[in-house]
Amino acid sequence: MGEALIITHTDMDGVAAAALYIYLNKLEDYRVYFTEPYGLHEALGKAVGKGFTRIALMDLGVNPPVFNRVVELLGELTGGGSRVSWFDHHVWEDEWVKAVEGSGVVLHIDTSTCATGVVYKYSERKGSIDPLYVSSLVNGVCAGDLWRFDHWLGPYYVRLVRRRDGDGWRRRVLETLSKGVFWDPLFEEKVVEAVEAELGLLGDGLKTVVREVDGFRICVAESSDTVENSFLASYLMGRFNADVAVIASSDGKLSLRSRGVNVRDIAVALGGGGHLTASGARIPIPFKTRLLSRLSKTMLLEHVADRVLDHRDKLRRL
Repeated sequence: MGEALIITHTDMDGVAAAALYIYLNKLEDYRVYFTEPYGLHEALGKAVGKGFTRIALMDLGVNPPVFNRVVELLGELTGGGSRVSWFDHHVWEDEWVKAVEGSGVVLHIDTSTCATGVVYKYSERKGSIDPLYVSSLVNGVCAGDLWRFDHWLGPYYVRLVRRRDGDGWRRRVLETLSKGVFWDPLFEEKVVEAVEAELGLLGDGLKTVVREVDGFRICVAESSDTVENSFLASYLMGRFNADVAVIASSDGKLSLRSRGVNVRDIAVALGGGGHLTASGARIPIPFKTRLLSRLSKTMLLEHVADRVLDHRDKLRRL
C-alpha cells in the first residue's frame, strides 16, 4: 500500500499531534484513525495486513486490559515490515516500555509536555517549517491540555475539539492544521457555541454526589455533551471544595481530575491510566443501574462513587 497510518486520540491534543506529524513529515499519502486507549487494539487490528510502510501512534496511553493484545499486534505489524513509532506523554510503567520496545516499536515518552509537544520534539521532519505556526500550535495545545493556560490559544483549542465531536469535525480541524494554519475563522463559531453551552449548563445546576473519606472530598457528576470534562471538573472542585472530581458517562467512561491528589493509581486499578492529576478509566455499569439511572441520575453517580472508593487506599496527596 505504501501509505502512512496515524492512530491518535480523539481530543484536541490527539488531533493536533497528528496534524503536526503530517506537517513535519510533509505527508501526502496517509490515513488517520481516531480512537481511545481502550480501543487501540481494534485500531491496530484494522492495520494488520494492509501494508502500511509507517505507523505512528500518538496521545494514547496504556490501557492495561487490552495491553497484551496491543503488544501482539504491534509485533505483527513490525514483523510485517511496518516502521512503528509511538509518541505519548502519559505515565508508563517500566514493564510497559520494555514490552512495547521489545515488539520493535520506537517509543517516545515525555511527560514534560503534551502529545503535540512530544511529536514536535521527537518526530522526523522534512524541509522547512514555519516557526510561528509550530510555536503557536504546540504552546497553545499544551496550554489547554495540561491545564496551564499560559498561552492565549489554550482556552480556544481545548474547546475546539472534544471527545464527543464526530470524526468528520476532527478531520476538518486536522486538515486545516496540517496545512500550517494554526487558527482559521471556521474555528470561531465552534468555540463560541461551546462557551454558550457551558454557561447554560453550569447555570442550570448539576446532579452531583459528594463523598468524604480519609480526609479527601470527592465529587462525582455526569458528563455533558456540551462541557469539556476538564472544565466541568474544575468547576466542581471549586464549587464543592473537592480534592477530586470524577466525571462519569452512562457507558462507564470515567475522567478523574484532582488538585494535588494522585488519581492515576485509582485509574490504573480500574483498568485505565493517565497522569497523576488527570486520568481516565472505563468501568462496567450493571444493567439495573443503567436502567434506574434513566429515572434518577444519582443511581449512576452513587455506583461510580462506590467503585472509585473501592480503591480509596490508593488516594494520596502529591
